[in-house]
Amino acid sequence: MYSNIIVPLAFDEDHNPDTALNVTRALAAPGARVTLVHVMADVPGYAISYMPEGYGAELRATLQKQLDQLAGEFENGAGVLRQGHPANEILDLIEEIGADCVVVASHRPGMGDYLIGSTAARVVRHAPCSVMVLR
Repeated sequence: MYSNIIVPLAFDEDHNPDTALNVTRALAAPGARVTLVHVMADVPGYAISYMPEGYGAELRATLQKQLDQLAGEFENGAGVLRQGHPANEILDLIEEIGADCVVVASHRPGMGDYLIGSTAARVVRHAPCSVMVLR
């Protein structure tokens, strides 16, 4: 059982967090710290001008609220919102909080994943802790 688990979540119609959260419950020791993280991609400069004023702040607030709500299902849950490259941010967070496990969802790899590598694959290759990959 693990005492400090990170669960990266994506909020889109292709990803349902239920499986990752259920697996986390099964892997967590009593009183485990569970950190749910969502990494927002950087918005290209040319696209920012097309977004309504305040959109970024509103999106961040909405995402943080979702993370906090899901994290509330755990005794020691926390929601963390980061911005940048997903794999890099997850790996940085592992080091920052001393996580001993990451529960990450994966998808069937496409051609781009073989050339560049998916987020889950990069986390598996570089994480200093256990990684549970879900399909």
